[in-house]
Amino acid sequence: MSVLLKDGSIVLTGDCGVEEAETLVGLIQGNPGTVVNVGDAGTVHTALWQVLLALAPEVTGEPRDPFIRRWIAPGLGLSTGRAAT
Repeated sequence: MSVLLKDGSIVLTGDCGVEEAETLVGLIQGNPGTVVNVGDAGTVHTALWQVLLALAPEVTGEPRDPFIRRWIAPGLGLSTGRAAT
């Protein structure tokens, strides 16, 4: 499982497929105010980004994908240290 509750945060690790979207929704709704860390995620299905955009939890970490850093991260309130490519 690549979406889990760990040490008081919801963590996305490795590649996260569409099947993880329901898990992410449940964790966010079941743990209000919990931070979601995307820093250890690899490839993340767009459904998970949509969940994060719709439910608007606090999100931390720096997405690896330059497209996500450029176009999705700002909508999540993330400011990334890397220049957009």
